[in-house]
Amino acid sequence: MSTARTDLGEAGARRRSGAGGAGGAGAGRREADRKLRLTGWTFILPTITVLVLLNTFPLLYSLALSFSRVDTSTGLNFGGTTLSNWSDLMQDAQFWSSVRFTVVFTILAVIVEYAIGLGLALLLREKLRGGSFFRVLFSIPMMLAPVAIGFTWRMLYDPSYGPIDAILRGLGLGAPGWLSTGNLAVVSVVIMDLWEWTPLLFLLMLAGLQAIPDEVVDAARVDGANGFQIVLRVIWPMLAPVTVMAIFLRMIDSFQIFGQIFLLTGGGPGTATTSTTLYGFFQGFQTFDLGYGAAIALALLVLVIVVATLFLAVSRRLLRRVEA
Repeated sequence: MSTARTDLGEAGARRRSGAGGAGGAGAGRREADRKLRLTGWTFILPTITVLVLLNTFPLLYSLALSFSRVDTSTGLNFGGTTLSNWSDLMQDAQFWSSVRFTVVFTILAVIVEYAIGLGLALLLREKLRGGSFFRVLFSIPMMLAPVAIGFTWRMLYDPSYGPIDAILRGLGLGAPGWLSTGNLAVVSVVIMDLWEWTPLLFLLMLAGLQAIPDEVVDAARVDGANGFQIVLRVIWPMLAPVTVMAIFLRMIDSFQIFGQIFLLTGGGPGTATTSTTLYGFFQGFQTFDLGYGAAIALALLVLVIVVATLFLAVSRRLLRRVEA
């Protein structure tokens, strides 16, 4: 009996010792995890701080400018709080004209870029000879600086020395005046943007297509679907998430177009191609009305946020229907 009790006591002691060891090991792991997280935050905190300052300070400063009377005659002096910048903005016909151009430009550019990018991606999804070469070739325009793109297309559209008008005259067609006619100038800006940013949509769509299993397409062919039906009912629904992301990125970027238009048309003829960013630049840095320029920039920010929110809300509903 005493031997049995001794064995039971030793077993209980071993269990308690094991439990204590497991608890100690668990506490040690938690402490190691805590130190690891602390080390990670130590490394990324400087970067986060810089990013917050670079984004937050200009936003708050612009907000303060938009509600202030700014006097630049003797330096940058705030002359008190006012709502006049915002009330003038609501009644400024030229501002609303710039918003209208920006919205029309964004819609035209993004839709056509997506259509061309998807078409090119569908072509190069097949195993074509030289496919890698064409992928690199199509990517070159979006690698160029806006300054280079603006000057290049200004040269191409030049009525006296530009190759486009020279080719048209050689074919017996008249030179249309690409940058001197309002509606044609808008088309010219859109064409320039297509050349620059269609490669981005092409690469995104191509990446999405390459993620689609070949078995899915082969099964659709076995079921008797033709090429158009495969694209419409198989490939395009599976590309829906990539499509939403690609259109969203290009839409946000198109609202901010500045450098290319500034160098190509300067906002002309008249104000036909004056984007909202360009109009804000003119007000802030040519007439030196910094408060009004800041109000224009913030109004564009609000517009982009509203459009982006609506786009994402509609996209979520469409994605649910596609997935269903």
